[in-house]
Amino acid sequence: MFAALSVNGWKFEPLSVNPMIGPSAETLLRLGAKESYLIVQENEIWRLVSPMVLHAGVIHFLLNMFALWYVGKAIEQIHGFFPAVVQFVVPAVGGTILSAIFLPEYITVGASGGIFGLIGACISDIVMNWNLLFNEFVNERGVRLSHARVLVVLFLDIVVNCLVGLTPFVDNFTHLGGMILGFLCGLSTIQLVSPRFFGDERQRFYKFKLLFFRSFGLLVSMAGIIVSSIVLFSGDGETNPCTSCTYMSCIAFPPWT
Repeated sequence: MFAALSVNGWKFEPLSVNPMIGPSAETLLRLGAKESYLIVQENEIWRLVSPMVLHAGVIHFLLNMFALWYVGKAIEQIHGFFPAVVQFVVPAVGGTILSAIFLPEYITVGASGGIFGLIGACISDIVMNWNLLFNEFVNERGVRLSHARVLVVLFLDIVVNCLVGLTPFVDNFTHLGGMILGFLCGLSTIQLVSPRFFGDERQRFYKFKLLFFRSFGLLVSMAGIIVSSIVLFSGDGETNPCTSCTYMSCIAFPPWT
């Protein structure tokens, strides 16, 4: 954020240009924002990675840092550093690829793809360990309520970030791609903790379940990245395959029309 402001002459653009209170599009582009034409035609493939360390403005930065602290800390503490890194980086890149396909005309930045990847990982964690998290014989009512509050916070985080995704330089295709890939990567990296609380017969079932989830998550996430990359680089970096899909990420509304 400080680097972007420095390049921008230590000044914020008007809200009519950047409602996130941040630099200009030219500054973000110089620093590595996603721009489909440059990725496809100029072979600036690094622009699929660099947007995850850039932010549209102060508001965007603060929202992302809170979400990263809340969700990322939980993933790292419970499942370890490496799974947390995978859950952030892979969905961030995959989300940028999806954005480059469906929003080739827009310059976008943000760690939101990776953060939505962490949210997707949390969802896969909840799905895989549901029997433990909400088991009345294992957890007291207060603990189950705290788990339910986590679900509410995740939902609110998704809603807020999707609303932010309607503003310039941020997009919901990165969010969507990140969350889908995060869920799939979560299936392949996150541990099942439920077997510890059940007998040997249930443990055998959970081992099979874990193998299935990991294989499915790994294969589908790899296939998704490969196929989307082929689609991106087989195009011209300018043609939008779904013009009406633009409204998922940008609406005509003051003050940024």
